[in-house]
Amino acid sequence: MRNMYPDADYFAFLDGLRDAGEMNTVLAPVALIDEFPGLRAEEAKAVCADWRATYHERRTRLSRG
Repeated sequence: MRNMYPDADYFAFLDGLRDAGEMNTVLAPVALIDEFPGLRAEEAKAVCADWRATYHERRTRLSRG
């Protein structure tokens, strides 16, 4: 079911949460489950792990432009 949405959609949602300072990223899997129906807990945790692992690289690439 993880392929239901592209990672870009998940990552954009997580980036928004982080940028807004709305919640600790430890709670991000719960927020993903709430935002993306059908996403299971283990899938949400995997998405968050991928997001954390690629965050710096993606942000650096965006700032370069």
